[in-house]
Amino acid sequence: MTHYTFADLVGDEKEFFAEYFNKKPLLRKGALKAPQDILSLRRLDELVQLEIIRPPYLRANLKGAGVPDQGFTQTITVQGTDLTDAIVPEKVYELFRAGATIVWSSLNHLDTSLRDFTRVISDRFGAKTDCVAFLTPAGKQGFSPHHDPVDLFIVQTEGTKRWRLWNPAEVRRGEAASYTAEQLGEPVIDVLLEPGDVLYLPYDTPHAAAAEELASVHLSIMIRPRMWKDLLKQTFEELVRDPEFNEFPFIGADRAVGTETLFTEKLRAVAERLATLAPGPELDRLAELGRRMPGNSAGNTFRTTARLDALEPDTPMRRTAATVEFDTPDRGRVQLTVNGHRIAVPEPVAVSLAGLAVGEQVSAGNVFPGVPAERATRTAQGLARIGLLEVAA
Repeated sequence: MTHYTFADLVGDEKEFFAEYFNKKPLLRKGALKAPQDILSLRRLDELVQLEIIRPPYLRANLKGAGVPDQGFTQTITVQGTDLTDAIVPEKVYELFRAGATIVWSSLNHLDTSLRDFTRVISDRFGAKTDCVAFLTPAGKQGFSPHHDPVDLFIVQTEGTKRWRLWNPAEVRRGEAASYTAEQLGEPVIDVLLEPGDVLYLPYDTPHAAAAEELASVHLSIMIRPRMWKDLLKQTFEELVRDPEFNEFPFIGADRAVGTETLFTEKLRAVAERLATLAPGPELDRLAELGRRMPGNSAGNTFRTTARLDALEPDTPMRRTAATVEFDTPDRGRVQLTVNGHRIAVPEPVAVSLAGLAVGEQVSAGNVFPGVPAERATRTAQGLARIGLLEVAA
């Protein structure tokens, strides 16, 4: 599969953030050169045939109304357990032939290549993304004019679809809404999207779309906006993790004298922490929180854990960014707390680890100074399994 960058979607990034982001729609014709590699009719056929796909991951919309799940599902038995809402492929196909738009929600939960594709956006914005696929029969309109409370990147992958877009209102509430044609007037963009075309819609941008002479497949990549109020709430929640704020005060009508004074002191303590907070690192932390939201994650834990079984003394290891707490040495051993694991290691191992900066390397055979390399390697394996070390190569 072709690997796309954020610039492939938006063109000049500086121009995008200066002129379009959070302001007005952007159209890029022919932005992506191999759109069927992203999602094709063939892949949608494969997904319909998988018994694992169930509502709400798959929905159908016919004549502007959602089709009840019972209209295209059945009960099947898997290893003695009844699944009451398994997709019936032929019923889905019947709905499509009757003019229904078939919708696959959160495809990035189900398809690793689409998760990689949407992560290009989530990494850039530091926000949660979801990928929804729409298959609309030729000549049919999927949904009436409306706006969504999310930013959207529309990627046409097969067929054609005519899109009409209107600029968002001056005051946006971040809530879904529908419109009549009379309410909207003339669109600011009226375009036939073809495979490889990309649209960007800021949240609350009114739009309507209809397939024309060809069945249409397009992706809507939704970015969940994180308003200032959301970011400030996460910052506040992090600040008040301090044990100073763990007391349980009684604030009822007959509360003790001095409770109001204590409340003022707590507010002042929060204000002091906010006043001295370094904005750069905190914004980086908030962005990383957004990238780790459900639907965005990636990992190779099974593969890397299995590699540890074949660890050699000369294998380069490096210290991860995991937080580690060292207790006071007791009879030659030190208690470590890492990722919720609490283990005891010989004091020389603790000294060796304490001297390693994040990212600094050491061979597996040298993790435990003064013992045979084979024993030190086994120690390195254990430390890697709890996430304190990782293979550097």
